[in-house]
Amino acid sequence: MIRKDQRVKCVLVDPPDQISDMAKSRETPRATEMHEVYPPLGLAYIAATLLENGIDVSLIEARTRGLSHDEVIEKIEKEAPKFVGITAITARINSALCLAEKVKKISLDINPVRKPPKGSRIFSNGVKVILGGPHIHFEHKTVINNDSVDFCVRGEGEITCLDLINCLSKGGDLTAIKGITFKHGNDIIVNPDRPFVKNLDTFAFPARYLLHNPAYRGLWTEGQTFSPVLATRGCPYQCAFCASPRIWGTKHRRRSVENVLDELEQLYQEFGVRYIRFLDDLLVVDKKWTIDLCRGMTERGLDDLAWACDGRIGLMSEELLKEMEKANCLVIFYGIEFGNQRILDLCRKGFTIKQARETIDITSKTGISSYGYFMMGFPTETIETVEDTINLAKDLGLNHGLDSAGFSIVTPFPGTPLYEYCKMNDMLVTSDWSQYAYQLEKGVIKLRNITNEELNNLYERAIDEFQFKEMLYQFA
Repeated sequence: MIRKDQRVKCVLVDPPDQISDMAKSRETPRATEMHEVYPPLGLAYIAATLLENGIDVSLIEARTRGLSHDEVIEKIEKEAPKFVGITAITARINSALCLAEKVKKISLDINPVRKPPKGSRIFSNGVKVILGGPHIHFEHKTVINNDSVDFCVRGEGEITCLDLINCLSKGGDLTAIKGITFKHGNDIIVNPDRPFVKNLDTFAFPARYLLHNPAYRGLWTEGQTFSPVLATRGCPYQCAFCASPRIWGTKHRRRSVENVLDELEQLYQEFGVRYIRFLDDLLVVDKKWTIDLCRGMTERGLDDLAWACDGRIGLMSEELLKEMEKANCLVIFYGIEFGNQRILDLCRKGFTIKQARETIDITSKTGISSYGYFMMGFPTETIETVEDTINLAKDLGLNHGLDSAGFSIVTPFPGTPLYEYCKMNDMLVTSDWSQYAYQLEKGVIKLRNITNEELNNLYERAIDEFQFKEMLYQFA
């Protein structure tokens, strides 16, 4: 048996936000008030897999705790790990790389390399830096060229991280580890992709006890303790602005209903969670599975565990919605996106504006609140098509029961067909990844028919007019 002080140590980090002063000055409470703050669930999944296999793990939630890079480094120094794993979405890749550079400069007595080999880009403290996450999946060949990054993990990270750490700890063959990209001398090695895990029940529940606070605070239950849950992976739809199918696959993989219910019971009983936000791209793809989940929640006495999930226009049925309401579903988030049918078709949403009205109607009738996501600034948009979106949002609110709405500027993330189109047609305004965030009010796509100032004014108008709609609704 390996003593605890002899076990391999790994620190997993959700890096700090790195927002420019200009972006901070633009940020307003109304632009972010409907966005809940989620803990790094992906890292908690990886941590659980590592812990199950005898690796010591600590988890640092720098983003949600508001920690600076230097504060993260202080915590890493105290842990003295052999491995530091950092997750990165596109808007935070600069922050992740900044942290990686600082990790490589800290003084730790861990397998020190006193004189790095000539031409080596590996720093001398012996700590291996591993980057993963959505941005890394698509930009790994670029990211790995950074001197501070030793390995990039692509795709599902649980088994890949475990195999990589075990291989490095035991001196194994790195070329046998599927799903990684790494440096070998002056060469970049891209190993084959790792196949998707077919049976999601084999994963341990996320190691929430490693979080600074396992139960966060939610918006929809007036501050009740809440936690995100991931019950499925993959999405069968092919929206042009979404990278999910290329990360998780187009096959909708589902955990067993019993496995999901066991996790919900753990959250309710052990962590005191009273509100669940399913983070699945589309929880409700399989109607029977979803109904079985809803009935199982009732049978297990989880009726007072409120929850929310994403739905899909044109997919919901009255039967399904009634079962969801009985199981205490409070909110369904719908990606309606655009109010102009031409733009909807162009971005491959696969439904009609008529179906949007019908879906919001039946959702409202069952007593479940609906939240609509809307975007503006897709290629070929005009002022008139954006106004169609604003008008649809108001119409859905006033006449069909849409309770809330969120507006954002279209963002072409790496890995999406939209990004490839914009790149091919020289439509990207900037290569500064920190600007690729829905919350920023400044677009990164060069639009032929709308200036950036006009787009920003339309964005402001959308928020103002929908909020005014809510006031009218309250007094109606």
